[in-house]
Amino acid sequence: MSLPPSCLARFDRLTLARPGQPPLLTDLDWIWHQGQAWWVEGPPASGKTTFCEALLGQHIALGGTRRWPLAEERGQEPWHLFGWVPWLENSRRFLLGDYFHQQRWHAAESQEGPKVLEYTGDTPAAREALEAVGLSARLDQPLVTLSSGQMRRARLARALGEQSPGLIVEEPFAGLDTAQRQRLDKYLRQKVAAGIGLVIAGRGADCPAWITDRLRLGQTTETIQAPHGAPGPQASLSDEPVLEYHHLNLSPGGKPLFTDFTWVIRKGERWGLLGENGSGKSTLMALAAGDHPQVYAQDVRLFGSRRGTGESIWDLKKRMGQVAPEIQTYARHNLTLAQMVATGITDRFVAGGVTDDQEAAILDLLAELGLGELADRRYPQAPTGAQRLVWLARALAKAPELLLLDEPFQGMDSRSIALGRAAISRRLRSETALVMSTHDPAELPEGVDRWMRLGDHLPRANRPATPPSA
Repeated sequence: MSLPPSCLARFDRLTLARPGQPPLLTDLDWIWHQGQAWWVEGPPASGKTTFCEALLGQHIALGGTRRWPLAEERGQEPWHLFGWVPWLENSRRFLLGDYFHQQRWHAAESQEGPKVLEYTGDTPAAREALEAVGLSARLDQPLVTLSSGQMRRARLARALGEQSPGLIVEEPFAGLDTAQRQRLDKYLRQKVAAGIGLVIAGRGADCPAWITDRLRLGQTTETIQAPHGAPGPQASLSDEPVLEYHHLNLSPGGKPLFTDFTWVIRKGERWGLLGENGSGKSTLMALAAGDHPQVYAQDVRLFGSRRGTGESIWDLKKRMGQVAPEIQTYARHNLTLAQMVATGITDRFVAGGVTDDQEAAILDLLAELGLGELADRRYPQAPTGAQRLVWLARALAKAPELLLLDEPFQGMDSRSIALGRAAISRRLRSETALVMSTHDPAELPEGVDRWMRLGDHLPRANRPATPPSA
């Protein structure tokens, strides 16, 4: 069949699988044209990443055919023709494995690696894209110092700057505040109207209204709700402080971020941490976890003791559970998902070290999060959605006294978020203190009744309030 060059890709009865795994796509008929935007969604392990990679010509077709008419006309391979922005960055321009996840906080090491404009390329199209995604003021900033949301926008700007006729993106809206979402939404709509073909793999709740072509992989409809009558946590159990920031003053790059900032989180309290990108949410989390070097120059206290007064970092880690986008981004551990969760108990990224009872509890937790069948899958080969849920499971496994969740649901579909929220609500002990940052208050688990909003010039600290609107 003759197809017009404006056709970017066509799948006819395509059956596709990763090596050694059962088919994820079966008898799929699908077509993509220039000027057309597709939204691809589905539950974890439904094949969203595999589908995107198939568009680039990866994986072996077990049945059916794939064609790329525009690439055929130009004599190019599809991976040369299309822009591709996967969830993790591993290009030759910036290889995450060359850095460590605390590096953005260290003054000397943070100056290593390419700067934003070097990474995207200094072209009019790249500068236009950087302006559209809100990074025009950060052109000379090293990539390693960017937040996860800023890095995602820089990667998208690089791909847009290359002006490919087709662009394939995983989770472009994950980790963005409302203003940045609206700005990116508008820019992508303009690019599609100008003729670019767009495929976005993401959770259904993030799909812009103007994208009308949607491909749902796996089960098309499913509703997950937390059990009715599940006991919610107490708002506060005592006046005993668990995490304290006293008169915090930070001015990275000479720009004030925190000025005389005080915030106290007590035993059993549940806090939601809100604010725009760059307002300091991840900085507070990094200080609490000991990943930020300024923790020893500032008055930050964990479990009643000021950091840097002789406490053992390993003793503190035993009492804390943590999820952070940066940790997930830099993870390369060749363990099974069950073994990864076990490292939350042992605090060592090696297999073993847990009892039979703990191992059984880990399998129960993975099943609760919908990952029971993937427990023996190696982490690097697991679907990205499953990888994200594993970090939440890892933080919950030790039943910590303090749970720090920095945007734990980035890039997850609604089913995974519902499972994660329910697991948090069920498994938090009444005395556990919770701090969770998010751009969407609807993601916060049941029982959160205190709110910290950063931005608006000054943080609003230690002031319980009614829930903010989503």
